[in-house]
Parts: sequence; C-alpha cells; structure tokens
Amino acid sequence: MNKIKRANVNLASHPLRNRKFFFLIAGALAVLFCVVSFIAVYTFWKYGNKNRDFSSTRVQLERMLEGVQREEGRLNAQIENASQKYKERIDLLNTLILKKNFSWLDFLSALEDSLPESCYVVSMSPSLKENSKMEVRLKVASPNLDELLKLNKNLYEKRFTNIRIISESRNEAGLLISEISLVYERTV
Repeated sequence: MNKIKRANVNLASHPLRNRKFFFLIAGALAVLFCVVSFIAVYTFWKYGNKNRDFSSTRVQLERMLEGVQREEGRLNAQIENASQKYKERIDLLNTLILKKNFSWLDFLSALEDSLPESCYVVSMSPSLKENSKMEVRLKVASPNLDELLKLNKNLYEKRFTNIRIISESRNEAGLLISEISLVYERTV
C-alpha cells in the first residue's frame, strides 16, 4: 500500500521545502508590479501628451484672445471716430424726426383757444427743445391791456408755462403789440 505523504505547510520551520510556493508568490508579485508599472507609464505618457496638446491649444487661444481684444479696441476707436464725425448729421436728423413727430395741430389749437376774440397773432417763432417741449416767441396784437391780461390767463389755463411779456408797443392803428415768450409742453 502506498502511503500518502502529508505536506507540511509550516513555512517558518521548513522554509526551503516550499521554494516553489515562494517563487510563485514572488513571480506573481513581479508580474503584478510589471503590469501596474506598464499601466502607470502608459497613463503618464498618454495624459502627458494630452496635457501638452491642451497647453499648446491654451496658448493658441490666448493669442487669439489678444488678437480679438486688439481688434475690439480698434473697432471701438473707429466707432468713436465715426460717432464724432457724424454727430452733427445725426443730431440734425434726430431734430427733424422730432419736429415731424411733434403735434402742431394740438399746439395751434391750444394757442387759438387761448386767444381772446379781439386779439390775433402777428408773428410766431417756435423753437423745439425736447421731445414734447417747444419754446415759442409770439407777437400778439390786442386792443388794450385787459385783453392782454385775459390772453395771459387763458395761456396759463391751457398749460402753457414760463409765460413772459418781453416788450410792448403801440402800432399806427392804436393796437398794443406785445412780444410774449412761452413754453408749450405736449401731454402724451
């Protein structure tokens, strides 16, 4: 009969008997170290290349950004020059648009409603100041001072402001010619 030999696994008492086991463990650790080292070197190499690519891309983007900022400064300077060059034309066009937009019918109706029956406008010089505001100089003929005061009161009631009588004189027909300055503001 064959006797089965028992393996003694006590590594501390007989270490040389189990050399194969130590070589197996050492070989497995060496292979594991090589695999981990290869993976680490590959990862370092791969992401190092990507990092270099990103760095070069970042440098290119910074150069492009500097170019765009220079171009923006140049364009802003051109806009400022054009703005200064065409400012008078733009202001003139805005004034024309403003005058076209102003309701002359409302102004003339309010002025007509303010005039007493015996008074009439001799001359008028309007000057548009803002979007809805106009300064007007009038010469008004009236038979006497009472009619002029009545005109003044009516102008205040029609919401004319800054009413000032600048000068008064009599013409050949004996009518009182008064120069009046006032401001008309259109209600929107």
